[in-house]
Amino acid sequence: MKALTTILVASLSVLSLPALAVYGTPFEGWGFVAEDWQVVCDNTLTCRAAGYTKEEYLDHPASILLVAEPKKALPKAYVTVLTSDEESESVSGDNPSTVELWLNDKSYGAIRDDELNAEQTKQIIRHARINTKIELRGGNASWIISDKGMSAVLLKLDEVQGRVGTSLALVSQNSSNKQTPKPAKAKPIVRKSYNYLAQDKKKLDAKKLAYFQANINKWIDIDAVQFVGSKDEIGDCELINPSSEAAINLAEYAAGSLGWDFTPINANYTLASHLCWRGAYNLGAGYWTINNANPNKPQLITTSGTEYDDGEIFAIHKDRGIGDCWNSQVWVWDGKRFAMTEDSSTGMCRGFAGGAWDLPTYVSEVIKNSISSN
Repeated sequence: MKALTTILVASLSVLSLPALAVYGTPFEGWGFVAEDWQVVCDNTLTCRAAGYTKEEYLDHPASILLVAEPKKALPKAYVTVLTSDEESESVSGDNPSTVELWLNDKSYGAIRDDELNAEQTKQIIRHARINTKIELRGGNASWIISDKGMSAVLLKLDEVQGRVGTSLALVSQNSSNKQTPKPAKAKPIVRKSYNYLAQDKKKLDAKKLAYFQANINKWIDIDAVQFVGSKDEIGDCELINPSSEAAINLAEYAAGSLGWDFTPINANYTLASHLCWRGAYNLGAGYWTINNANPNKPQLITTSGTEYDDGEIFAIHKDRGIGDCWNSQVWVWDGKRFAMTEDSSTGMCRGFAGGAWDLPTYVSEVIKNSISSN
């Protein structure tokens, strides 16, 4: 978690996007957003609900995060703030002041190590259904976290985890639409299969490279501007076709410096990559796995990749041009394919450069095997 006394470098209030009333779904992107709160749930059914400072007060940003695991009555709760130099000294200097949680101008005690205790967490949830001034006070500073959208977000969390109408409900215990609480789902296990020592010595055979270069545009339909239709076909790749309008206008094509790259994964598989698209502040490359024994059917991994390194493909992008919000995906080589291992975003950053929290929609456990015959 970010330190409670992260230094505020610059106010981003004038650059922030206006809040929408309600949008999104819990298992995609920024999740379900209601006013100044959002909830994002991952594939294990763990849900993370975050509330933020209102847009107009982002010169003093703060956020609270509730991490709710299925069938557990009480979420874990964390807070983070940004401070000026003067405020930082007052809450982290030689004689630091205590940062306290205040709800409707009543103190609920000191916050220890950025985490609320059980009673403080209960009080936050109890106040979700009424108008509440959520405030953090410390030293000569105070931070306000909006309550707008909190009840809607916690109700959505109840629905996702099957808490509605049960004793486990956060805000919907009295609902007549009683659900059955859902158990947590197991985290997928991916066994990374990559020989770091051998890989340093591997280079693609010149004859094989020439063969790939000569045939790759036959194996992949470069006239198909968009790759859509299956879970492995993401986004578009108009720059794969040098005669497309986007490619014609790209300086790299004019200079003859844009084309296919081929990287050996191991003795049996090769990774083919090509720039797919470029925006104002993001770009995406296409990555395909080639089975050297049957190369005419490359398998698409993503058209939004940004880097390949040591058996892992990354897709890391800004959600906004100022670079305060990010999203990322990771795929790991398991010996036969690149398996997705992570999909997450920093959510509604609300003044936090780089984001206040990590809010995944997909998680896994990666077991790394640094020495492998594959």
